Amino acid sequence: MHASAEFAESQCRLCGSGGSVYMRRPEFSIRRCGACSTLWCDPLRFNDTFNPDNEDAYLEVDDAIAAENKLRVEFVQAHAPPSSHERLVEIGCMHGDFIEQARRSGYDALGLDLSETAVEHAEKHRPTMVEYGTLDDRQADESLDVVAGFNVVEHMEDPGEFLDHVHRVLRPGGWFFAETPAQESLYHWAFMARGFAQSKAAHLEVGMHPGTHIFKFGKKAWRNVLERRGFSVATIQSKSTPLRELLAKNKQAPLLFRGGIVGVGALARATGLGNRVLIAGQRR
Repeated sequence: MHASAEFAESQCRLCGSGGSVYMRRPEFSIRRCGACSTLWCDPLRFNDTFNPDNEDAYLEVDDAIAAENKLRVEFVQAHAPPSSHERLVEIGCMHGDFIEQARRSGYDALGLDLSETAVEHAEKHRPTMVEYGTLDDRQADESLDVVAGFNVVEHMEDPGEFLDHVHRVLRPGGWFFAETPAQESLYHWAFMARGFAQSKAAHLEVGMHPGTHIFKFGKKAWRNVLERRGFSVATIQSKSTPLRELLAKNKQAPLLFRGGIVGVGALARATGLGNRVLIAGQRR
């Protein structure tokens, strides 16, 4: 694959500022916004094909996913309890485990996903909990108390438009929760160092790629992006993806690469520089 002019993007889709080239790869560039610090791929994608996540990998470690979602529900409850923030929608909910746990905790929760196979699986195992779709004009203004998106915003072609919808559909005092790959992480620095050191190597994994992991945020970037859109940022914290989940998603990778995941993952947990950032923002 080579850079596609159709999907080229030199302007930040979060704040509209220009982005300088941070890293050049043989197939694409990674740009950095000087205003909000967001990183993104240029081009955003190589074609208009939808690239769903590795759903089978998630099913292989569904117990680890369930444990993660339990912590996410507790995180949401700490900021927006169902007694005052009942109406919840999760975007990119995959098979609906978070939604199931949220309903058990008292939320009027619904999941939305753009993967037909994920929605079909959810309908078989968790009827009525997941629907096909995303956040768009179909949702009424100020109709929700909570919007959540875990490991999904980085895959969007226009996360700025999505966040505008989040602000629109939340009532004043409503909450937005997200989890994304983090710039302030050992994984990020290791991937970037690898990319700079092997700048001519095609198909090298650097943690970002057009059409999949298109954007990368971080603590500074998320604070900038949300405050510009009328949110007060209450919590921004590092977290680590369970190693079983990371290994399941990379089981076809070379053994040396998988060993690196284990080593960097252990060091990330010891230093608190996890591969992801978890945020909570309240609509003003």
